[in-house]
Amino acid sequence: MYYNLVMKNVLFFTIYILFFAVMSSLIFSILYMQFDEQPILALNKAIKYGAILLCALFIVPILKIKSLYNRILLGYLESKSNFIYNIMKGFFLSLILLLPLLIFFNIANIRKIDANINIFNIDFFYSLLFAFFISFIISLVEESFFRGILIQKNKNAKISSIINIIIFSSFVYSLFHFIKIPLIIEDEILWSTGLIKLIDAFSNFHKLVVIDSAITLIIFGIFLGVIRIYYNTISYGIGIHAGFVFTIKIYKQNSSVDFESEYNFLLGSYDHFTGHLASTWIATLLFIYIIYLYKKNRSNP
Repeated sequence: MYYNLVMKNVLFFTIYILFFAVMSSLIFSILYMQFDEQPILALNKAIKYGAILLCALFIVPILKIKSLYNRILLGYLESKSNFIYNIMKGFFLSLILLLPLLIFFNIANIRKIDANINIFNIDFFYSLLFAFFISFIISLVEESFFRGILIQKNKNAKISSIINIIIFSSFVYSLFHFIKIPLIIEDEILWSTGLIKLIDAFSNFHKLVVIDSAITLIIFGIFLGVIRIYYNTISYGIGIHAGFVFTIKIYKQNSSVDFESEYNFLLGSYDHFTGHLASTWIATLLFIYIIYLYKKNRSNP
């Protein structure tokens, strides 16, 4: 019964996300029709972030309609102050956990940090603020959905069912990232431009999935799922997720891929960050964490 309920939620909220993706494509296409040329934020990016914001705005009333609006059930376990505190702990922990990966990227010359970075430049500061804001919006929405709604601790559920749900939700989480509208460069934006590009993205979805990057996202999803089940809260997951997104965005903005590096195959073509090396590192962290939990449970029966 637990498994069937989760599957129904997966179907419903997948349709929910798709609906607001369509709405965002229509809204921003009509809005961008008013400009002579596209603003700094390209239309495809506006549609993406618009869909995320729309999903966030309407998630509470939808949860109430579905009788799922239960803070504890969804992983909003702590008081507001503790919830925010745990989020920030997760955020800074993720920065530390990603540091060895970034160091290896540089040592192996896979990605080279730009020599002309000026961290005191106002534009660099604005990019940090934007990345910080977007990373928390993305992590809040995705964790509320993929780990809050889809993964819920149930005392009556079998261990095997919980493991299956964690793995399944991680697959859905991974595939979700490849629904990507390419850069829209049309001179004339029509009301249907964004919608047509969105339909094209779904039509060519099988071509957009990059296997090595998809594996990274699956392992990362499992890692967050294990944390969610153990602590019965999504606060740590939101922080860790936001930290990963923030680090990747800032690192990619201020570094470039060395395509002549002999280790370049370790990067996936999806975002030139995820891939075999990132999968190995996150899988190592997951393995260490599971061993830690196992020993902790044995010492505290």
